[in-house]
Amino acid sequence: MAFCSKCGSQIDENENFCPKCGAPVNGSGYVASGSNDTLMGVLSYLGLLALIPYFSKGQSSFVRYHAVRGMNLMILEIIASVACSILSIGLPVVGSILGWLVSIGSLALTIIGIVHVANKEMKDLPVIGGIQFIKE
Repeated sequence: MAFCSKCGSQIDENENFCPKCGAPVNGSGYVASGSNDTLMGVLSYLGLLALIPYFSKGQSSFVRYHAVRGMNLMILEIIASVACSILSIGLPVVGSILGWLVSIGSLALTIIGIVHVANKEMKDLPVIGGIQFIKE
């Protein structure tokens, strides 16, 4: 077993990136095998379209990494939307304001995820990176 030089977590020998922090192992960098990896990575952060890369067979570890994060973001968006809807029944103004904040935060996290895909990085999303409903 190898260990990540950045965060110290344990890494399998066949991994090119740390599963916890996304740092390259032994100077390796991700090279996309084609536009399919980039397209599938972007789809991972587009709501229900995240189901496509998540359930696709034979995807690279890069696509799988982003598909799991996209699915976790989608589940968190659904939970937050339901909570805001329930809250707006009793407190319409508060529920409405929180709904807007959730929407803006969700959009920001989606953009950050897509930027990570475009830069060929395997990084967790800020703020919600530790929340995992679906694990790799």
